[in-house]
Amino acid sequence: MGLMSFFKKAEPIVQKPNPTEYVEWLLTYMLQSSRTELKIDTRRPLPGSDLNSQSAHPPPCIPEAQTVINRLKILSGVNPVWKEGLSTGGSFERPRTHLAVTVATQFQDEVDGCVCVIKLKIRAIK
Repeated sequence: MGLMSFFKKAEPIVQKPNPTEYVEWLLTYMLQSSRTELKIDTRRPLPGSDLNSQSAHPPPCIPEAQTVINRLKILSGVNPVWKEGLSTGGSFERPRTHLAVTVATQFQDEVDGCVCVIKLKIRAIK
């Protein structure tokens, strides 16, 4: 270990895109844009990938579509392991200020990709 090794710049830590952060952003994005239904397809770019960093609310990251679908499966109580021909659904709740948001999900695992349809049901909290 030489003297120069003390002054060497540390390699920057590169964080992987976090699907958890992206899913939370996606649900907020859907509420803010009044979208109650959205489709995520592994063969297409994720929603928000066309927004640049100068946008009002860009996504925190753009992970792989499959990891986002797996995160939604876990939240919905569905096994995240890919299984050809799988067609299943689930749901989970995300409370917001003055709102109860039920997120219904429908998954379709196909040979050439996976699809998830997200539907939001919103009701006021009294």
